[in-house]
Amino acid sequence: MLGWALCFLAIAIIAALFGFTGVAIISIEIAKIIFIAFILLFIITFLLFLTGAGLGSLAMLEWAFAFLILAIISGVLGFTGIAVIATEIARVLFFIFITLFIVSLIMNVIHRLNRK
Repeated sequence: MLGWALCFLAIAIIAALFGFTGVAIISIEIAKIIFIAFILLFIITFLLFLTGAGLGSLAMLEWAFAFLILAIISGVLGFTGIAVIATEIARVLFFIFITLFIVSLIMNVIHRLNRK
């Protein structure tokens, strides 16, 4: 019982770190920077593919599309409200797991008292 209580407390603390700090806002800005970097890498590798310079035409095209896919993923994470929604979910999870922690702690105390 006490193990579950400590597990719930640990999850609540992690949820609080994500929900009540600026971690989500910082991650939005980082995702935007990564988006710009991968778009630039896509443009550079695609231009190298078109000019024939670089590793070889097929390899450069593969790199260009890999950078494009990474740019799209980071753009979705950076320019949409996904991080804000995740913050709200983390706040709700914090209260759920704090409640479970308190209930588990009370159950542990009751269980120990009944054993004596």
